[in-house]
Amino acid sequence: MRSIPTKFYKSTAWERCRKGYLASVGGLCERCKAEDKVVPAAIVHHKIYLNDDNYQDPSIALNFDNLEALCQTCHNQE
Repeated sequence: MRSIPTKFYKSTAWERCRKGYLASVGGLCERCKAEDKVVPAAIVHHKIYLNDDNYQDPSIALNFDNLEALCQTCHNQE
């Protein structure tokens, strides 16, 4: 169970980052796209999971290199 404060996911910084990242990948699930499927992304996933120690570190929490756009199915598999 994660304990990242809800305020992070409601923050202006995260909303801007999330929106910008989705736009940068065309709004599609990156894993599905790799399999030549066109599926809208529903979630911006952190490759390095956020935790109490790193959620305030912009190089992890707001870094495009640590993000992946996923559909709900791919996120559930994660």
